[in-house]
Amino acid sequence: MRMIAHISDLHFGRLDRAVAEGLVDDLHALRPSLLVVSGDFTQRARPWQFRQAADYLKRLPSPQLIVPGNHDVPVHVIRRIFHPLKFYRQNISQELDPLFQDEEMLVVGVNTARSFTQKSGWISEAQMAQVRRRMTEPTTPLMKVLVTHHPFIPPPRHPRGDVIRGAPRYLRILENCGVDLLLAGHLHLAYNDDVRTHHKTATRSILSIQAGTATSTRRRGEPNAYNWITLSAGLVTVGVRTWNDSAFEESRVTRYRRVGHVWERDEPIMLGPAQAV
Repeated sequence: MRMIAHISDLHFGRLDRAVAEGLVDDLHALRPSLLVVSGDFTQRARPWQFRQAADYLKRLPSPQLIVPGNHDVPVHVIRRIFHPLKFYRQNISQELDPLFQDEEMLVVGVNTARSFTQKSGWISEAQMAQVRRRMTEPTTPLMKVLVTHHPFIPPPRHPRGDVIRGAPRYLRILENCGVDLLLAGHLHLAYNDDVRTHHKTATRSILSIQAGTATSTRRRGEPNAYNWITLSAGLVTVGVRTWNDSAFEESRVTRYRRVGHVWERDEPIMLGPAQAV
């Protein structure tokens, strides 16, 4: 069994300090197998914001797999075009498409932040070829997870939410690679579902799991939260851990069981303050 702590949208520059400190305590108490951070470390991609984010990451558990987000690309036009992730590389990570693998799971990160758009994102042909190669290399059965900043499906309450461009085409490749989970952030809303609920052409059951904003004051009608994901053979449990003004606590748990080739969902269990839906 493996436990992934999935946090997203830290937004240094619009940080809630009390929540950020509570997150450090909560993650060290739970001790995840892997910490995934799905982008937007900063609010305006300022060097000082990246430095603060880098110092904060050092206080969080390892191992870590991290990808940039659209807010990590500078607003300044020249920097945006010619050096879109310079400060990210200098302070956070040189690797934009990271990889983590152990005996039970393979986790592949892909940078979807682009310099020619302020919000939307996509995966290049070269990146997709690398994903295909990485996902098909293991000779032993592993839970396969793809991490992007931009989500593959919109939230139920915002069906026109900004999702990754070209999702149906990517899904055809990911289906052939046997991908099980897609982790993302971007919209500051916590939700999860089978990609087939939104993409009618999808043929493989893949879980799309989005994290809310872990530490930012830029909330979208939900409290700060992150995902605690438990993986075992044929079973995925997604727990949403929500800030309650003094600490993080589990507020909702959803279990998915692999029945044949389909992820079947149990009814969500509400444990703490209800989230907006």
